[in-house]
Amino acid sequence: MKMRLLILFFTIITLTTACNVSKEDEARNIYNMALEAYVNKNYNKSKVLLDSIIYNYQKEKTVFREAKDLMNIVYRTEQEKSLEFLDSLLTIREEEIKPLMDQFYIEDDQADVPVLIHKRQSASRAYERSYLRAHTDINGSFYISSHYTSERYIHHNQIRVDVDDEFAVSDTIVNDAYLRYFDDGSQYFEVVKYKKGSDNGTASFIAQNFNKRVTVTFIGPKSKYRILLTDLDKECIRDTYYLAMLLRESIQIKSQIRNVKTTLQKTRIQSTLIRND
Repeated sequence: MKMRLLILFFTIITLTTACNVSKEDEARNIYNMALEAYVNKNYNKSKVLLDSIIYNYQKEKTVFREAKDLMNIVYRTEQEKSLEFLDSLLTIREEEIKPLMDQFYIEDDQADVPVLIHKRQSASRAYERSYLRAHTDINGSFYISSHYTSERYIHHNQIRVDVDDEFAVSDTIVNDAYLRYFDDGSQYFEVVKYKKGSDNGTASFIAQNFNKRVTVTFIGPKSKYRILLTDLDKECIRDTYYLAMLLRESIQIKSQIRNVKTTLQKTRIQSTLIRND
């Protein structure tokens, strides 16, 4: 990029010093180059050339004003193309999200940010079994929880996921808000939530290897418990992980669209001010 700017700078110097021309003619020559670059959709080159007029030829009022006006047009054109691209991308993402959302239900519609759970991992389908559950809210905030059920406590607070010769291990959870141990008199239940990235990549590891044999080890201070993750659970984790990613991206795109629209409005106001100056 620096080399291109240097070449452009020396091109301008050569152009303006080759003949004995006035400052206004120099500015006009550069403006014409900028206009040609804009017509050819070389917006970066056009902006560099226009910058040279705006900063070095302020006394050439007519060309100076035209350069500022063209700079706004170039910038506005870029923003309009960005808006067109973002609108198209948002449409694609929403089309990808819709069929996935049909597979989920809202776990708690009273929550500030509703949490989505895969229908195939509803509580009625998962009672009295050990497994991993995937969660995402409507903003794409994703986490997993480990659910242990057996005839005794192991007080697990960590998981390890193995696929072939590779593995991923979560952080050790110490926050009591994310640990829950209880029993019904005969069965013992443990639920551990791995929020704020504390799953340490175990969820993405499963999502990437959903078509392989995946084992999960529930790790307690003194005991461990291992299960083979079912195809159903692997697919649910994969789908939830993917949905969360799409939801986050959709929100980011919407934010970018708002920013571009705000910028476009400002450039229109600036163009009006330049013409009325």
